[in-house]
Amino acid sequence: MNTLQKQTDQSKDKEKIMKSAAEEIRDLANKLAKINEDEFDDYELGNVGKELDQDDDEGEGYKQAPMYDQLGKILDSQGNPKPVTTVTTDDGKVFKVTPDQARVVRMLMTTEKVKPMVRTQFQKDIQKGSTAADFFDMDYHELPSLFVKRYLG
Repeated sequence: MNTLQKQTDQSKDKEKIMKSAAEEIRDLANKLAKINEDEFDDYELGNVGKELDQDDDEGEGYKQAPMYDQLGKILDSQGNPKPVTTVTTDDGKVFKVTPDQARVVRMLMTTEKVKPMVRTQFQKDIQKGSTAADFFDMDYHELPSLFVKRYLG
């Protein structure tokens, strides 16, 4: 056998090895793609804690994005050429919101000074047009007193 033929044979052998490795990887990827998370019963717990597996990205039963996220977009877009200036409630009402209003309402939604149930109720209420109208149609300086009157008074 000459040197050229040996090199050709070695090249073909390497090619076969690489093809078989690629086929193995492809087979493994196909097997992994078929695995369904629901088929596994982690530690035989059944459905215990299943509610914790749900993603909270889109809010709990909201038709629109959670108000907290919408207000965050108003704040985050302030340096942009076309900043976000409105929010939309679950009932489809659109409100123009200033960055100061957005900051204060987000603070009210997350303050540790009130009980969690009060914060949660406010977060649900602000998704509705009637509550949003009350908060976004007034000066941001007056928002904390409105919150106190409505939720703590």
